[in-house]
Amino acid sequence: MGTEIRRPASARRPLHERFVAPGPSGGAEAEAADRRGLYAGEPEACRRRLFPFLRSMALLGLLLANFHYYEIEGRAFLALMTLATAALPVHYLAPYRWKKRLFIAASIGGLYWVLGTAPATAVVGISASLIGVCYLPIRWGARAAIVAVMALGMAVAKAQGMLAFIPATAWPIAGTMLMFRLIIYMYELKHAKKPEGLADTLGYFFLLPNYCFLHFPVVDYRTLQRGYFAADVHATQLRGLMMMYRGMVHLLCYRLIYHDYLIPPGDVSGPLSLAGYLACNYLLYLRVSGQFHVACGALHLFGYQLPETHHHYLLAAGFTDYWRRVNIYWKDFMVRVFFNPVVFRLKRWPQPAALAVATVVVFLTTWILHAYQSFWLRGSWGFSVQDALFWGILGVLVVINVQLDARRGPARGRASARKDAAEDAAGVRLLHAAIRGLKTAGTLVTLALLWSLWYSPSLPAWLVMMRRGLLGA
Repeated sequence: MGTEIRRPASARRPLHERFVAPGPSGGAEAEAADRRGLYAGEPEACRRRLFPFLRSMALLGLLLANFHYYEIEGRAFLALMTLATAALPVHYLAPYRWKKRLFIAASIGGLYWVLGTAPATAVVGISASLIGVCYLPIRWGARAAIVAVMALGMAVAKAQGMLAFIPATAWPIAGTMLMFRLIIYMYELKHAKKPEGLADTLGYFFLLPNYCFLHFPVVDYRTLQRGYFAADVHATQLRGLMMMYRGMVHLLCYRLIYHDYLIPPGDVSGPLSLAGYLACNYLLYLRVSGQFHVACGALHLFGYQLPETHHHYLLAAGFTDYWRRVNIYWKDFMVRVFFNPVVFRLKRWPQPAALAVATVVVFLTTWILHAYQSFWLRGSWGFSVQDALFWGILGVLVVINVQLDARRGPARGRASARKDAAEDAAGVRLLHAAIRGLKTAGTLVTLALLWSLWYSPSLPAWLVMMRRGLLGA
């Protein structure tokens, strides 16, 4: 009767101490962390605050309402954004060590919600087979060879109709998840000093917004991991919301141009209509930049701090400047995996020759990989004459710009003091602005012409359109 029933020590501990083991100072440290909105042992960037989070949720709710009102990007996108909005509070309140697992669970749940059971299971199976090879206890070269042979075998089998039992809707999703990120992941495994965790790996391949955007940014594995809760979560979420808002504006502008201002190539007759067609056709790229902004902005909501995907690419004042500003993730992918290794191997060559060869390799690889992407997303290879001319001409222009920039580098360094003094004069600043404006206009016109060639059904059709536009006949 008088015996006191005592609960186990673990049951008497506060809930947050049961989730995460307390640090060296035990319960006192856990209690202090709890007062700061943290579970024990969590990074400061994870600190929970009610009003900043409610602000983020309110802004996300407004964005979601606009997505639904304007029917942005269709049913799959709206479903995934609704799921992200519902999952975000759970992810935010969960202990830090659970967050990646919750994000993976939401991502895989979104895959099944959008695709359905059979296609989603096929995507998971294809991904598991290829990612599993990366974990085999054999040397890196053998793993890379097996992955390449498996990808080639699946491509041949798909083209021959030998994989008809796999739902057709599974291939584009599996392709956009794996075709480029596997290259980056294998590159990271080659240079990694320790094994990569399974949660990090799955979180890299199963990215929630990926299933509604087949043209998805080539997110770098290491950048994704380094940016995870690298800054205050509320600041990261606000930055992501701004990216999503900017992406929505791009998508609405794209819709306006596509439906109201773009004229068919067959209706081009005269310089004015040609100029309108070239400008509107080039601005269709707003859909890609809009999707990239929304996708990466959504990842920010879950603590992944990523760099911007595009940077004012319409203001590029040269072709190397354009290459740095447009699709920045692709540029970083090419520079890291192809350009830098080639330059390093050719370090004994004269610098102009090494830079030229590396740039040619980058654009040839870009063409091949875009054709590879076209096969998995559309079922056809992008090896047309227009593709060759587009990437070839753009590559030559970038090679020329790279050579000019390399030659101007030393002279610019020696003359920097005189230039800074001269730029104090208003007239000189105005002259520099005028020159930059002319360069920007020339870059835009050239890129619009190349873009119209790339989008044309054939080279003869493009030449006929240009003749009608220039001669009015």
